[in-house]
Amino acid sequence: MKKVLLFLTCLLLGAVALNAQCIKHGIKSGHLKYETKTSGGMQYNELWFDDYGATRKQIDQTPMEGMGVYKTEVLIRDGKSYVNAWFDDDKKDEAKMTEFPGSGLNLLDPDPAYLKENKISVLGTEEVFGKTCTIYSFKTKSLLRTISNKVWVWQGITLKMETRGALGANNDQIVTEFTENPVIPASTFRIPAVVK
Repeated sequence: MKKVLLFLTCLLLGAVALNAQCIKHGIKSGHLKYETKTSGGMQYNELWFDDYGATRKQIDQTPMEGMGVYKTEVLIRDGKSYVNAWFDDDKKDEAKMTEFPGSGLNLLDPDPAYLKENKISVLGTEEVFGKTCTIYSFKTKSLLRTISNKVWVWQGITLKMETRGALGANNDQIVTEFTENPVIPASTFRIPAVVK
């Protein structure tokens, strides 16, 4: 039972990490790697984006004791999201497709009215990975729970994140690698062959 709960927690954490990311960036493209300490262990995240965040792919890897490495992949492009999940290296070239409402945060120079409307507080600034980040605080709901979020954002890009949820469901994410404006091969954002 404990493994099932850990599995479900990992699924939710991947979704939270993606949704907490901002969707409009001040640089054209980027490639980032993160480490996320969760209440259930460690998770490793990798994010590619292009077109100032309009096109993006995130892969989360969660080592699970006795079960291998659980991986989730979310591709967002052309107003749609494609989600795939697998254990270890058993990836299938398929994904579940849904409409993407583009409802992620816009923390690229937000005006005070936007912050007030979305109940986002500005806590100050702090340097993360050599970048002066603005620190934002806000709450989100997930499965009838309220989650407190704090994100460190540079040019609309989250470089650090802390989430605090019910029953000790806490996450601390920090960027470990960041390449600004790389040329990202088009194949990175290729739509899976089988879409459900």
